[in-house]
Amino acid sequence: MKKVSKLLSLKEFSSINEGIQNDVEAYIKKNKEELDSLADEDKFDEIYQLLYTDFDADPSSKRGKDLKQAFDSIF
Repeated sequence: MKKVSKLLSLKEFSSINEGIQNDVEAYIKKNKEELDSLADEDKFDEIYQLLYTDFDADPSSKRGKDLKQAFDSIF
């Protein structure tokens, strides 16, 4: 499984809203099988689209960017 993630500085990681981190952790646990399957096929665009849809967030918004950052650091 290829894992695409960006290393975060401590400042960046700390700046992510703790509530978003908890929500994303719960989302990953709930959807682990599907996310792993998509990741195995390198379908990260689909993973991010599911994330934005499930959290009702615009990818270009601050919330969307925070969700993606939290997801990348956890998954």
